[in-house]
Amino acid sequence: MLFQINNDSILLIKTLDDILRCTSLSSLLEITGWPKPGNVHRTRNYPNMQFEHFIAAICAILPEFNKFCLRIDKESKDNKKDLRYIRLGILFRKAAKKMIQWQKGGNVILGHILILAPLVATTTLCLSQNRKKLLDFKDILNRIIKDATIQDTIDLYEAIRISNVGGLGTIEKYDINDKKAISQLKNDNMTLKKIFKFSEEKDMISKEYISGFNIILNEGLPYFIDIFNKSKSINIATVNTFLYVLSKYPDTLIIKKSNYNDAKRISDKAMEILKYEGLLTPKGTDLINKLDDILYVEKGKLNPGTTADLIVGVLFCALIFGLRF
Repeated sequence: MLFQINNDSILLIKTLDDILRCTSLSSLLEITGWPKPGNVHRTRNYPNMQFEHFIAAICAILPEFNKFCLRIDKESKDNKKDLRYIRLGILFRKAAKKMIQWQKGGNVILGHILILAPLVATTTLCLSQNRKKLLDFKDILNRIIKDATIQDTIDLYEAIRISNVGGLGTIEKYDINDKKAISQLKNDNMTLKKIFKFSEEKDMISKEYISGFNIILNEGLPYFIDIFNKSKSINIATVNTFLYVLSKYPDTLIIKKSNYNDAKRISDKAMEILKYEGLLTPKGTDLINKLDDILYVEKGKLNPGTTADLIVGVLFCALIFGLRF
């Protein structure tokens, strides 16, 4: 029987423990998916960033997600409309701290944290409120993002500082390296949705927050399901979906580290690989390996890392709606 998801599909997980299983498994499946060209994967390390760093970080953050789910489930009983109590920023900050404490590769999964946080919160509320259709999921997800507060933004900035990354792309105002940034955020009441709107053209994760996770839910997820049904392979579906998203959207991490032209060139390479069906064919597989070799020479400068972060979201959504392999 083919695995399918549509707006009437029902969440097939039943408990908060199930949510946590899907949270860690989605991150693990993303990092073990290979060869995703340019990423660290099970056969490819960079000098200061190794495969094992990702595994350590994924394990380190899970207790923070556990506390996050328990708190939301408890507080949701008394808060039916206003979702400010979700406090995504607390999870951003605390999970980022544990990520850094438990491995020496630096920022390896902040993108995972930012993508998974609202998806995990949404899933928790879906179970708590017994609203389990994908259409409900999309509605609650948008409400959570809309109701996020200025404190969530401040905590986001702290998480970025803890992770020692550059920020949400190059922006003139609210620069994370500017000592005045926090006071600017407060003065302008820069909620999470507002700050992501400010940076959406320069950062793919920001764009997902503004669009209701459009790439993950409406593009990546259907494509992933199609490839999984064809291949019956979680790895093939993961890698091909990575290539699919990359082919459509030049990776913003590459743009930050290099330039748009390099990012577009790599997207074009991904599109060419998909003409040969990626890991589904020997020719496509050969092209993937060749591109991985080319990108590896750049020592991470041309790593489509933000694309990989979106794939975590695709995997999580597939798992909570019943994917088993």
